[in-house]
Amino acid sequence: MPTELRVAVVTDIHGNLEALRAVLADIDRRGPFDRLIAGGDYCLNGPDPAAALDLIAERADVMLVGNTDRDILKHGATDPDLGAKKLASIEWTYQELGAERINVLTELQFSETVAPEGDRLMVVHANPNDVDHHIFPDMPPNDVRELVAPFDAGVLVFGHLHIPYRRRVGALRLFDVAACGLPRDGDRRAVWGSFSWSPASGWRGSIHRVSYDHGTTALRMLDCGMPNPDRRIRDLLRATYD
Repeated sequence: MPTELRVAVVTDIHGNLEALRAVLADIDRRGPFDRLIAGGDYCLNGPDPAAALDLIAERADVMLVGNTDRDILKHGATDPDLGAKKLASIEWTYQELGAERINVLTELQFSETVAPEGDRLMVVHANPNDVDHHIFPDMPPNDVRELVAPFDAGVLVFGHLHIPYRRRVGALRLFDVAACGLPRDGDRRAVWGSFSWSPASGWRGSIHRVSYDHGTTALRMLDCGMPNPDRRIRDLLRATYD
């Protein structure tokens, strides 16, 4: 049994290659890590979906599925909020990825659990049961328990909601480590999470913020041919859901 285990988690890259490069450089600087787990939503709404997917596929030990990865595969057919702009983004991204990368998306797994000495850390995209429903930071405890059941004790690491936070609900510790590519809490810096386990302390977790050149990403959005670049630049620079 290891005396220490270190896990890095990066999620919600959304085709932002500059943010991903900055996060991976920070992971390397703070490393080494025993495992790098990627938490889904790799491509949609960013200017470099193919390069971002290639880079995280090269670096990650495990890749999980997110809702936008599913939407790309299904051309938005299972998205209840699908509109014309999102459909255009899905179709552009699908074409940018090509057949081999689309096949990578078909092979993504739903969750990953790391459990030294039975001390569980689970990584998912949104929650332990689906890739759509958010775990909000102010959600009532009983609603959290219902959404994450039966995972009611240990450490749950996720993204989907692009607002990083940490919280405890009873015996369950929650870490939202999104988003690498499109934070929405008013802070433009890229986000990732680190987790370390030891027999004496169990799991300990941290959420990291990393600066990068947003201007390069914004220019790529203008130049790459993606639909609705003005909207995407606004979302990138405002870094909110408003």
